[in-house]
Amino acid sequence: MTASRLAVPTGVTGAAVGASGGSVVVDPAPLPVVDQAVTRLARRPMGPVDVHGLARAALRTGAPKLLDVLALRATEERYDASAIGAALDAGRGWPGRALAHPQEALALATTWAVGDPAWRDGRRARTAYGEILRALGPDVFRDAEQAASVWAQLAFLDGDREEVERLLGVLPLSAAESADLRIDLANPYAAGGPSDAPRWLEMFNARLREAGLSPVAIDPRAEHPFDGLHAAPPEAVDGPLVTVIVPSFRPDPAGLFNSLRSMQTQSYGNLEILLVDDASGPGFGAVYDEALALDPRIRLVRMRENGGSYLGRNEAISRSKGRFVTTQDSDDWSHPARMAAQVLALQQNPWAPASRSDAIRALDDLTLTWLGYPSRRRNASSFMVRRTTIATVGVFDTVRKGADSEYHERVERRLGPSVDTDTPLAITRLRGGSLSRSDFRMLWMTPDRALYRTSFRAWHDSITSSTPPLDGAAQVRSRTFPASAAFRRALPGAPADRRSYDVAYLVDPAAPSALTEEPMRGLIISRDRMSCLVCQEDPTLGKPRRPNALAKAISPVLRGRIDMISASDVVSAKVLVVLTPGLLEMPSLDRPHVRADRIVALLPEPAAGVAADVLAMRDGARALFGVEIEWCAPTAESAQQWAIDLGEEAESLEEILASATPATPVAAAMPVTPVAAAIPVTPATPVAAVTPAEVAE
Repeated sequence: MTASRLAVPTGVTGAAVGASGGSVVVDPAPLPVVDQAVTRLARRPMGPVDVHGLARAALRTGAPKLLDVLALRATEERYDASAIGAALDAGRGWPGRALAHPQEALALATTWAVGDPAWRDGRRARTAYGEILRALGPDVFRDAEQAASVWAQLAFLDGDREEVERLLGVLPLSAAESADLRIDLANPYAAGGPSDAPRWLEMFNARLREAGLSPVAIDPRAEHPFDGLHAAPPEAVDGPLVTVIVPSFRPDPAGLFNSLRSMQTQSYGNLEILLVDDASGPGFGAVYDEALALDPRIRLVRMRENGGSYLGRNEAISRSKGRFVTTQDSDDWSHPARMAAQVLALQQNPWAPASRSDAIRALDDLTLTWLGYPSRRRNASSFMVRRTTIATVGVFDTVRKGADSEYHERVERRLGPSVDTDTPLAITRLRGGSLSRSDFRMLWMTPDRALYRTSFRAWHDSITSSTPPLDGAAQVRSRTFPASAAFRRALPGAPADRRSYDVAYLVDPAAPSALTEEPMRGLIISRDRMSCLVCQEDPTLGKPRRPNALAKAISPVLRGRIDMISASDVVSAKVLVVLTPGLLEMPSLDRPHVRADRIVALLPEPAAGVAADVLAMRDGARALFGVEIEWCAPTAESAQQWAIDLGEEAESLEEILASATPATPVAAAMPVTPVAAAIPVTPATPVAAVTPAEVAE
């Protein structure tokens, strides 16, 4: 089930009491050391926080060998993850010694619960959690991060309501986690739920009442409870004009109308509502006509070509008149107090560039359970900015998705922290197959999103007070920082994507490598050839959190010297050079989609004292690319030394790159605006400076 080359030997050296019914289970001898990276992490001294950090790294990187690390730590190097899984599946419980290391065992169970589909096994995870609870009691779950809530969520999603009830009385769940599960158990619209709707609604509204908000009710005529949400507005409030932008593409009418009605009933009355039709087509004309009839404050912004919600938002910004600008998703619902609360937050904090509120996530039937996630979060689409903020930092990035997070972080990097209301002022819809939900699972995001976050944060690190505001139209033509082809798909006016390169480099930009060390760095970013970086996190480092890219690794990208692409981007290259050995030693299931004539791994200098597990690297290359790997070294001299050690040819990096260098000058790289030459934005509507006193009126 995992990609580990470890195997359980048949020989045994002793016996130990197993986890199942007190029966005697014979333990094998420790496994032989056959994988240096796995063994190194298996033997590293760690406390509970670091152990669960390994689980986070496994979930984040999609590297199956990290499951073996947890398994070996749990069993004192006697069993890998496959062997433990087989024992649990067969009803034999945890192997002997495993429960002497309960945090490692719990961390492994969590990776089975929420990890990559290739190894995810909810039934096994529930069995593993259950054995630990039975043998050791609930206290071990207190140091186990989200294990308790994940187990209870798994049981609910499996329809085992009886087990959820039992776990609520046993596990050390937080008050919010318990509340979410009890609300879902009481939900009359959920499969198998009771029929006591008033009791459920009282429970659902508890957090709104705690925040001083009027409770929600459900219109029984709605097909889905979500589309029947409504609440009584508080006392009417007046103030400066607020623009609310509602992007939409072929919207579900019921969801759109309920979203707009939630704007119509806002207690803050001075609104202009710009509904964006992102080229939905003539079949939706009647839907938009009906939407416009809901309220005279609604105006339609019709896009000639489909470009995604952020191009639509930017077009609406250019037509907006409000002193404050915010957004509302076309299938979400906002509480009637939302606009008033966010405007008040800005008026009371005149130096804050923006305000934001919280949201409760829910499915169509208003159940709250999404595996590995709490129901309450900061609501990215609630971000309300001042007109002066737009003039300073620019508009949304022109990509298909993910730009909410980029914009929020850019605003805060340039102008300081936004102010949060800390109240749940929206209910946002969870739908399978949506643009965003399928891009995430607990601690993991698609390679496209990982690339986008890495690149925009690197650009943000370069922002100064003199950085011009981001121009959306210029960003389509020539990007200030990279985004994957999927994020830029069919944007109107965008240049064609590059599909072939001379050299591609597979690298962890957050770790030192040839990309950060001279003279190899100069070879890599040379303009003599068309090159790109494929960036992934090195799992062998076992970092508890995703690190940011090193400035020296990412600066050539921001200067337009080399492209950066996602592992999901399908391109061809004459040579793919692996600069980070760990990416082969512990290959990710998020396999790079580079089709290369040659796959070459760069080995360290022999005298550098850096271990390279060439056997694991060979296996990793076969798993990722289905080919035998070739070797290169930093210099011709070190290549000769490696050739002796390997018993096969090794070339220098310079020779490898020379073989891929075209005889004629290369074409221009993917258009990137160097950071120092970013194009300034010209606001479509003249923006007068607003003083703190005016804002606080």
